[in-house]
Amino acid sequence: MREAASLVPDGATIGIGGLSMNSAPMGFVRELIRSDARDLTVVSIVGSMAVDWLVASGKVNKVVTGLVSFEGLGLAPNFRRAAEAGDIEVEEYSEHLLICRLQAAAHRLPFVPTKAGIGTDVLALHPDTTRLETDRVTGEAYVACTPLPIDVAVVHAHAADADGNTRVDPKLIWMDSDLVRAAEATVVTVEAVAPRRSFTDAPERTTYPRFMIDAVVHAPWGAYPTSNYPSYTHHEDFIQEYLGASRHRDRFARFWNDRITAPDDQAGFLEANGGAATILAITRRAS
Repeated sequence: MREAASLVPDGATIGIGGLSMNSAPMGFVRELIRSDARDLTVVSIVGSMAVDWLVASGKVNKVVTGLVSFEGLGLAPNFRRAAEAGDIEVEEYSEHLLICRLQAAAHRLPFVPTKAGIGTDVLALHPDTTRLETDRVTGEAYVACTPLPIDVAVVHAHAADADGNTRVDPKLIWMDSDLVRAAEATVVTVEAVAPRRSFTDAPERTTYPRFMIDAVVHAPWGAYPTSNYPSYTHHEDFIQEYLGASRHRDRFARFWNDRITAPDDQAGFLEANGGAATILAITRRAS
């Protein structure tokens, strides 16, 4: 994990996968905040804890996103505080406008058109990246979304083989693939390393073929404290304690050190947050 995190250079634009509290590459993010990387731009279509950790670490200059929150548990406290204080730049789009920008980068197009955003104030916020145009043939208006290239995308998945063929199982239903396609390089963290034959025998179940993946990291429980359906849920106790600690500077500093950054590896991180008892508590069981 540490070697993979070292692939992110200073000043890089990184795309963080997952959807809010689901399947974020938290193990990778934890190593990134322990690394020397700085001056990062974070792209997260719907972000949560991963973005909040990166902002709390002081390594982020800019966040490009549609939303950052902890869903029903509250707002992301460090992201909110930094955004309100002007300590980070926030470039906000609707999810679809952001996806169109990533698709323009993926296909090496000058823009991708969409009807999304027409009649809203969003376009005026970003005149350099979204503009209202009219099709010469039909006379219809559309929004031209310019490319948003990613230097390094990081996503979490269920399994990969040694070549990088990767499977999200069950089938991916959110937008990680747009980050991967827009990226110059992609790191995937996986719950399990599977035999090559499991992919060659069922190629239709491959989410990312090997030519889209540059590094594979075996990271059991690598999405913790977010969820990884259907294996485990997010850890609500961790999130509530994190939110409570964030209201007090000294208390949060202790929580940040003891519970997040001090453990030397993923096993130590899990142990610092309840170990086996936590794993049992968040494991999903068939009903």
